[in-house]
Amino acid sequence: MTSANNGSPIDGPIRILLCDSQPMTRIGLKTILSECPDILVVGETANGEQAVRAARRLQPNIVLADADLTGLDAVTLTERITSVDLQGDTVRRAAVVLMISNIDGNVFEALRVGASGVLLKTCDVDELIWAVKVVREGNRFLAPQIIGDILDHIFGFTLTRAGNLALESLTLREREVLDLVSKGMSNQEIGKRLHIGEPTVKYHVSQTLRKLDLRDRVQAVAFAYRNGLVDRELPG
Repeated sequence: MTSANNGSPIDGPIRILLCDSQPMTRIGLKTILSECPDILVVGETANGEQAVRAARRLQPNIVLADADLTGLDAVTLTERITSVDLQGDTVRRAAVVLMISNIDGNVFEALRVGASGVLLKTCDVDELIWAVKVVREGNRFLAPQIIGDILDHIFGFTLTRAGNLALESLTLREREVLDLVSKGMSNQEIGKRLHIGEPTVKYHVSQTLRKLDLRDRVQAVAFAYRNGLVDRELPG
């Protein structure tokens, strides 16, 4: 999870515009999202051009769109939605979260031009709500199943795979630190969460990277997600 460029955290209900060519998919998403008291589905569209017009008219905070939406590809849709100025000089723009069946070049490019999140269409209800809340806070959300592929593409590295012995060599505290690093927390934030000093956090991060033969925190995040070491936690 990384910081996004489409505005600051939102007060009030999260306004969502649904964009999918399949009516039954829209109905399902609306039913799920409408059960959350802090989420308001403000509209639905069936193609990309409708989505851009609806974003101007309905002023959503988040546009939840099928990456294979008819009319516009994911990259063009993202560019046009995120360029719509919804509040004049305050420049609040809608965040785009794409729902995909499989990852391809268009998804990487959509992230580059400003998409705030990527979800698999097979995600469960908790992950969908989690993603919406993460993006609501001004961060990016990447489905855990694809984060390794996305980071490999964006940063151009291949992860060094630690064997079972390396994983087993991590202490409980190092695993806790790795989990919090993977959630985007700074050393200061980790220290507050675990009630330890920042120098101690730095030591644990350094030891974890050394034991897993990883270069930096970015590789640590990708490694944690790829190996199922991250415990998901809904933002408050």
